[in-house]
Amino acid sequence: MYHKELMHIMDEDLVPEFSKKSKDLKNENKINYKGIDIIEFYKKEKIKKKSKFNKEDFYKRFLMLNNSIIISRPFDADYSIKQYKVSLFDLSKSMDFEEVFGINLGKKSKDVYQNNISFDKFTIGDIILATSPGFHIQGVIRHAALFDSRRYHGSVDDKCLLTAEPDQGVIYETIRFYQENFSEAWGLYVPKTSLEERIKAVDSVSQYLGKPYLWCAKKRVFDSWYCSMVPWAAYYMSAGLDLDYNGGYWVLPVDIFMCKDTAIFEYSG
Repeated sequence: MYHKELMHIMDEDLVPEFSKKSKDLKNENKINYKGIDIIEFYKKEKIKKKSKFNKEDFYKRFLMLNNSIIISRPFDADYSIKQYKVSLFDLSKSMDFEEVFGINLGKKSKDVYQNNISFDKFTIGDIILATSPGFHIQGVIRHAALFDSRRYHGSVDDKCLLTAEPDQGVIYETIRFYQENFSEAWGLYVPKTSLEERIKAVDSVSQYLGKPYLWCAKKRVFDSWYCSMVPWAAYYMSAGLDLDYNGGYWVLPVDIFMCKDTAIFEYSG
């Protein structure tokens, strides 16, 4: 029964998005592959294909300065929506350094931000991005993490989101943290990668658990980490993909958001 159902799922137009290695799974007499329920995975992939959001619809929700989205480096000259461009370097020339780079952190905001992002469609290797009003060192989107479905058992307190935090380094965080500390959150996936590559993406970076946090770490040097470097490095290691939209020194959460290789399938805000 399971074998027949899996073949039915994989025979539809989803199949070309996965590598030959993943397609061979339909010939195996098992539904579990490296801790992943294969039938559940492909069912969710089909749902995500039908649930894609237009990224440009969200630009107006970002912090805007002079009608600009803050990114790590100016956009390519031929980018079609030219009003959305400013670099951190250009921004720093017109604003106080401490204000731009978030060094003044003595006072904690009394505002409480929440969202209700659902993890029903999330599968292994998916990316969550989250933000709240204001500007911080991470740019217009403040936080990023990589989802490990093998650590998710249905509770918002499951530590299943791989990221990096100041004073903690590379860690797993709970879903509750993302729902109760940010006003907006997005679920993204990398459609052209296989199940095998997504498993490898998580496994590749999970070996760095406990490594220190450094917000200015170079993205191709894995001695220290920051949040958005985790999902970026995961796909760089597993599939050779560069999820940094503009190829800057840093990869910010918004760079992953705007990358052509990522697609939005979930949102709450």
